[in-house]
Amino acid sequence: MNASPGGKALIQSVDPRRLARGAIVGTLTLELILLFSAGTTNAFTARQLPSHVLAVIVGTLGGWIFELFRQLLSATSDSLTELGRLNASLGALTERIDYQETALGMLTSCPRHNEALTKLIRSSMSDNFRNIPYVGPADYLGYLQSAIEHSDGYEGIQRNTLRWYKQRGGTAYLMELKSKRMRFKTRLFVIDDADVDQMEHDLADQELLKYYWEHTGDVASYWITVTDYRRNYPALAVPRDFALYDHTLLISYDEGKQILSFDVLDSGSSAESQIFRTLGELTRHHDAAFRTVPYASSPADGLAPHSVTGP
Repeated sequence: MNASPGGKALIQSVDPRRLARGAIVGTLTLELILLFSAGTTNAFTARQLPSHVLAVIVGTLGGWIFELFRQLLSATSDSLTELGRLNASLGALTERIDYQETALGMLTSCPRHNEALTKLIRSSMSDNFRNIPYVGPADYLGYLQSAIEHSDGYEGIQRNTLRWYKQRGGTAYLMELKSKRMRFKTRLFVIDDADVDQMEHDLADQELLKYYWEHTGDVASYWITVTDYRRNYPALAVPRDFALYDHTLLISYDEGKQILSFDVLDSGSSAESQIFRTLGELTRHHDAAFRTVPYASSPADGLAPHSVTGP
């Protein structure tokens, strides 16, 4: 009967020198036992000769069996290690296939933004898909600029006050958005309660307002406090910073954790789009919760440059 592949591998892995060493050790062990049991006087007599022959045979077989058993344990351990490595490789391959399918699905479902999506997908390869770590504000604004070129509509949430753009080098981004003709451009500042005084101070700063409107252009701009947002719109989750292009390409940002996330959403049906649908409906009815960002030298509750444009 032919040996199995595993048996052949085990036989080939056995070192003859180890077998010989095992046989010698086994024989010497039994000879010592025989010596102590028969005594030094009777151990080397003709009467004990069969016992010596038996000790050699049994010791040799015992040594071989021990060595084969040791090799079997070693081979089993190696096999288990290799099996674990194969499982890990299979898991990585499956994850890579899922990753590629998801990325391809994004690209095919949102061809208008393929250039920006390709940049985002490549940057996310070193971490969890859809997330890019260690992204500073300047890099975040750079990703937003890459999406502007092919966009026909913009909706954005800003969790910082007006001065953030000036302090974080956002002038180029504002100018890029200003220069691109779109069907609609809307920005909503959602201000934490701790930053309300700073926001009101920014709105009273005529130079800062002049800077903002000169560089942002025709972006309808509103602001609301987190407390008012939660009280008036409990069904809407308080958002983090994000930009939504054409109701589909979402780029969001957590500045504290320096993590940028992105996704392709169903057009007009996402939670992010719902925020701006609500904003558009309520501002048309002059809802007081959403306050407009005034022009320089205008009262804080003045009219915005234009109303929110729907999809």
